[in-house]
Amino acid sequence: LLEEACSVLDMANVPDLFVKQNPQPNAYTMAMNGDKPFIVVHSSLLDLCDAAETQAILAHELGHLKCEHGIWLSLGNIASAGAR
Repeated sequence: LLEEACSVLDMANVPDLFVKQNPQPNAYTMAMNGDKPFIVVHSSLLDLCDAAETQAILAHELGHLKCEHGIWLSLGNIASAGAR
């Protein structure tokens, strides 16, 4: 599912995917120092979703990577920390 979503979004590099045992449904994307991005999906979210819904979740997280939202979130956090 992840590789297919990467193909649809024209993303050559497929990030690592991890499943975390957690009772709270959630998914998120991270990249350490802008390198080696990965996606984490909680097991409870996977339990709630069928294959199409899971692929939509993965595509949503890939969209964050493709649009480099992590960079903007980091800059926002730095700016808000400096304003305190």
